[in-house]
Amino acid sequence: MIRLCTVCILLLSLFSCKKDNINQQLGIPYVKVNQYLLLNNPSSQILNNVGGWLYLNAGSRGIIVYHRAYEEFVAFDRHCTWQPEKSCGVVSVDSSATVILNCACCNSKFSLIDGSVLQGPAVYPLLQYNAKLADPYTLHVYN
Repeated sequence: MIRLCTVCILLLSLFSCKKDNINQQLGIPYVKVNQYLLLNNPSSQILNNVGGWLYLNAGSRGIIVYHRAYEEFVAFDRHCTWQPEKSCGVVSVDSSATVILNCACCNSKFSLIDGSVLQGPAVYPLLQYNAKLADPYTLHVYN
């Protein structure tokens, strides 16, 4: 019985760490993120509207925060997952479609809604951070 419990705990530990390990294996460095955005601040007010997005100077190569739905936000690192060692691998909002992120280096496209790959050569989604409302006027972005 003790052996079974030990195996279960070990497996749970391995599976709970998988996401970070994949990003580190891809070469995307771990950077501690703990940002608070005041949504009533003029520089952050764009996030008050669903569909609004904002770049932050944080994370590996910057973060994009997107207001996905009522009281629902997502945040992704702008570090492209295809050949992450290349310094040009930074995703930006596509000017023709605001829910698409484009990497100018490899032309991969990612969904701003969930970070998934829409068009390769990238095969892995963008690194996602937690984005939660701490109160009605404060958004907390963290890992």
